Amino acid sequence: MGLYKRGLVWWMRFTYNSQQVRKSTETTDKKLAEKIYCKVVHQIVEGKWFDVDEGNQRTFEELAEKYETQEFKYLRGYQKNRCYLNQLRAFFGKYKLNEITPALIDNFKQMRKGHGVKPITINKQLSIFRRMFNLAKKRWMWIKEIPLIEMEPNADNRRIRHLTYEEFRNLLGFCDSWLKDIVIVASWTGLRRENVVKLRKAQINLLTREITVDGKEIKNGENLRIPIANNAYEVIASRVINDKVNSPYVFCDDEGKPYDPKKVYKVFKKTLARAGIEDFRFHDLRHCFASWNRQAGVDIYTLAELMGHKDTKMTMRYAHITPAHLTKAIGMLEKSYDEFSTKLAHSNKDYAG
Repeated sequence: MGLYKRGLVWWMRFTYNSQQVRKSTETTDKKLAEKIYCKVVHQIVEGKWFDVDEGNQRTFEELAEKYETQEFKYLRGYQKNRCYLNQLRAFFGKYKLNEITPALIDNFKQMRKGHGVKPITINKQLSIFRRMFNLAKKRWMWIKEIPLIEMEPNADNRRIRHLTYEEFRNLLGFCDSWLKDIVIVASWTGLRRENVVKLRKAQINLLTREITVDGKEIKNGENLRIPIANNAYEVIASRVINDKVNSPYVFCDDEGKPYDPKKVYKVFKKTLARAGIEDFRFHDLRHCFASWNRQAGVDIYTLAELMGHKDTKMTMRYAHITPAHLTKAIGMLEKSYDEFSTKLAHSNKDYAG
């Protein structure tokens, strides 16, 4: 038995029912930690320690607070997904952890559906919910059992939307000049909106025609190096060479500040409406990059490298082959076999002669 530090917090270590138990005292004060530890030891001696079920004492709001401060706010996309955690808090906050049952979880799902929320969004919230309860049981030992958490079926969020070259040229015709440049670079590099809008000159090598993105700025956490296609290169080189405000950013306003990604999204959405393009988002420009590459014959493994994917399964969700390209592929197969048959026929004729 004893106390030890994990970071700044004091933890207890002791044996109960022949099992090693480690539990946080949740305090950085050593004297308070010693009192908590002595209380636990006393409960163990009296055989009452395991009867103290924190799941009957702790509320979901307490769990949410602990999860946000110790785990959630350090995750990538924290600000974007914070609303999901707040919605969970609003519904489950007042309940004790042991009061949260599969029936209550189902009520939450039905409530969200009633508000018109899509299954994929509900599943994102349930993933956060599940992670919280896993931590409550395995790390913080607040509960003995995790309630059954069933994900929503039919929540496939794969999209097959990308633009043809004709649609793309049409879209560019409706873009303001500053937006047009951003759309071109996004489409021909496959970078995400944030990475394009806040692209820095320091990331550009005009000599080797490459863009380098630090792993901290992309999802998979690994550095990404992308060769710059001609269309994107012309835009970037022009921006860098003709910069009159000496901004560190490739795309910037008259004061040298980068554009707000939210503003870009709003203007892009209005531009789509003017161009008559439906069911399309800025992120789908990344789909364009992937699909155009595949249709040009780039193999899936090379494309995964270009897009910064660790797994080709994710790349397959972005890269789509059109029926016309599938028909062309079959035509190539037929041509290959016909050539083989022709050569074989000539060979047999020569042999017979």
